[in-house]
This record gives sequence, C-alpha cells and structure tokens, in this order.
Amino acid sequence: MQIKQTRTFERELKRLAKKHFPITILKPCLKAVVEQDVLVLKRIKDHALKGNWQGYREFQPARYKNYGKNYDSWIVIYQLDHNELVLLLVATGSHEILNQ
Repeated sequence: MQIKQTRTFERELKRLAKKHFPITILKPCLKAVVEQDVLVLKRIKDHALKGNWQGYREFQPARYKNYGKNYDSWIVIYQLDHNELVLLLVATGSHEILNQ
C-alpha cells in the first residue's frame, strides 16, 4: 500500500516533533491501519468521522503505548482509498482540528 501525506500533515508533524511528541509511534500505528490489525486499531481508538469529515478516519497514536494525559488529545486523520491502495495522511494535532 502506498502512503501519501498532505503538506498540512507534514507541517503539523514537524511542529509536533519540535514539541517532543513521540512521533516514532506513528510507524506501528500506520502498520496496523495498513494490515487492519483489529487489536491495535481498537487500542488506538481507530474510528470513522462524521459531519464535515465524513469519509475520513482518525486514531490516537499515544494510546499505542499509553503515553498519558500529555498526548491524550493527539489524533491522526487519514483516508483510505481501496481502489488505488492509498493511505492518505491528512492532518495531525489535537481534537481542535476537527472544528476547522
């Protein structure tokens, strides 16, 4: 499966890295999304979004290793296109980005 990132996602990821977020945890989370690992997806609270974000999904990467309250609101928004086997990483940050 091909993994693409929007420019917004790349920018936000750099910003989170500067704030010392554990961004290396994204790799096993994305692997779980690609492989549809139900146990991991349940742990990271992967779910479909509604409203303006319908057609997208989100997960909470910090839940993978239980990083605590400091990173609890950190989410990753993505979209799967099964016709082309593309995982598009759209946004990352706090839950506040859902209101934009």
